[in-house]
Amino acid sequence: MPISERASEKVSGTASENSPEKASAKASAKMSAKPSAKAAGKVSESGSSDKPLTRGEQREADILNAAVQLFSEEGYDAVTTRKIAARAGVSEGTLFNYFGAKHELMRGVLAEIYRELTDNGREILREVLDTRERLQALAENHVRVMSRDNALFQRMIQSYMNRDIAGYTDIRGSVLHEMNLSYAWLFDFTVKEGIARDEIRADVNISALRDLFFGGLEYGSRTLFLHDAFDKLPERVASLLDPLWRSMQPLSANVAAESPARLGDVCDRLESLVERLEQT
Repeated sequence: MPISERASEKVSGTASENSPEKASAKASAKMSAKPSAKAAGKVSESGSSDKPLTRGEQREADILNAAVQLFSEEGYDAVTTRKIAARAGVSEGTLFNYFGAKHELMRGVLAEIYRELTDNGREILREVLDTRERLQALAENHVRVMSRDNALFQRMIQSYMNRDIAGYTDIRGSVLHEMNLSYAWLFDFTVKEGIARDEIRADVNISALRDLFFGGLEYGSRTLFLHDAFDKLPERVASLLDPLWRSMQPLSANVAAESPARLGDVCDRLESLVERLEQT
C-alpha cells in the first residue's frame, strides 16, 4: 500500500498492533495508569470531553493541574505532595489514593504533554498536505508546547532522565521511549510521504534528520526565551527549518533553486565584460 494511502489509516487511529500509535497507548497507561482519559482532557489544552467528569475524575484532573502549576512555578524538586494537595483542594492522603508518589505525578504530567503533542501532530497531518508546511506546523506545535508553563516539558524531561539512570543507559523499551517513539513517528511519516512525492531525496537518513529537527527546535526555543521573542515564533522556526529542508531536497531541486542567482551573476559578468570591450 502506498504511503499516501496508509496515511488515512494511521492518522485516523486505525494503525496496526505494532505501530507507534499502539506503543503510545501502552506507554500512556504505564506513565499515567490512574488518571482517566476524561481527566487527561482536563489537563491538556488540546483535549476536551463532551461528557461531564465524575467527581473522581474531576479530582484527578485537579491534582494533575495543581502539579503542573507548581512544577512550572517552583520546579519539580522544590514541590512537595503536601503543596500539590493544598493547591488542588484535597488532603495529602486523597492525593496518594490517585498517585502513589510524587514521581508518579511527574510521569502523569509527562504523559499528558506527550499526548497533547501527539494529538496536535496527528491533527496537523490530517489538515496539512504540503510536506514543507507540515514540517513547519509540527515544529511550531513542538516549540509552543515545549515552551509553555516556563518550559515545563523540557524541565520535566530532565528531571525524569536524571532521576533514573536507565533513561540514559537503557532507554529502549522504557516508558519514556515508547511515548517518544509514537510522537517521533509523526516526523518520520512526514518525511516518508515527502519521499513518496519526490519532494525529499530517497537516500536521506531519517534518524539523523529527526535528531537535527528536534535538537534544533530545543535550542531554538531557548533563544526565544532568552530574547522574549515568541511573537517571532513562525519566523524563527522557518529559519531553523530552511537549511534542513534544503538538505533533504533532491539535487535537481537545489540546482533549480540556485540557477536564477547563478544566471544573474553570469549576466552581470557578461555585461561588465561588454562594457570593457566597448571602451577599448
